[in-house]
Amino acid sequence: MKSTVSQQWHGEEVKIMGKKVVNKSAYEIGLVVEGQAKELGPVKTGRLMASITTQSSTEGTSPKGKGAVASDVIQKPNDDMEVFVGTPVEYGPHMEFGTIKTDAQPFLRPALDLAQGKVLTIVERNAKMHFKQYLQEHDAYLKSRGVA
Repeated sequence: MKSTVSQQWHGEEVKIMGKKVVNKSAYEIGLVVEGQAKELGPVKTGRLMASITTQSSTEGTSPKGKGAVASDVIQKPNDDMEVFVGTPVEYGPHMEFGTIKTDAQPFLRPALDLAQGKVLTIVERNAKMHFKQYLQEHDAYLKSRGVA
């Protein structure tokens, strides 16, 4: 009985899949930071918290809630591997870091610290989802060729 072994390189496909996992995970982590920052931030009129948005090169959130102004959107990053979370409101940095006359009321940095505990869970979930689909497609291909 003669058996044959076939080998194929799928490295480029796996790299593309890995990039998708990283991009989706980064955006979801940004959304967690956004949500935490909105919970932690100081509220007087509501505009500052409503203006906190998350932007990737392909997706983004809009200002929402009490005090929301449609033009309060941060820029999108140029790099696919980046996600921005923040506020374009001019007094945002004064609230985060304080001034000579006002104490700091940090909301973005603590939100990032809180989100760090969720990073591995988000990446793992996305990796399982994307690679499961990828492996199922390849199993189906192999079965259709009578290899598996």
